[in-house]
Amino acid sequence: MLNKKFGGRFAGRAAAVLVCAMVVTPAFAAGKAKTSQFCASESDLAALNARVLQTELMVAALSCNERQRYNNFITTYQSVLTDRSQALQGMFKRAHGAQGTNRLNAFVTKMANDSSQQVREKGDGYCAYAGELFDEVLANKPSDINRVTNKPWIEGRHGYRPCVLEASRKQTG
Repeated sequence: MLNKKFGGRFAGRAAAVLVCAMVVTPAFAAGKAKTSQFCASESDLAALNARVLQTELMVAALSCNERQRYNNFITTYQSVLTDRSQALQGMFKRAHGAQGTNRLNAFVTKMANDSSQQVREKGDGYCAYAGELFDEVLANKPSDINRVTNKPWIEGRHGYRPCVLEASRKQTG
């Protein structure tokens, strides 16, 4: 199944992520109705997409012994990740009011769980996939992060709809 080099470390981390998910997911699901009514601006989507990528790379670092490349990613992209993190905090506050911080924490946990699920589903092939993702990200400049994160698997994972689609639905409906 999983490469032997992961050993019990991976299983322990995966179990910890799943326990967190069981605790936090009900809070996230309780707010899903409000989330489904919220549409994300371009800057919101950029922040969401960056977080999905960052989380995928974090899980890859832990699961595939890619810590050095993850650290390179964080160092190289620090400024843009900080900006996107602040934008994400603002988006969750606008979308969820006083529950914004709790919802953001639940969202980050859900993204980690989704990435961990990819590890389980892809099995031994996950680390090859993760290596290619690190190669792509580290070959680009931080200013190109939108191009790097403009992928259906990233955009689909966070579950937020763009406001552009909302506006076009209102015009046609």
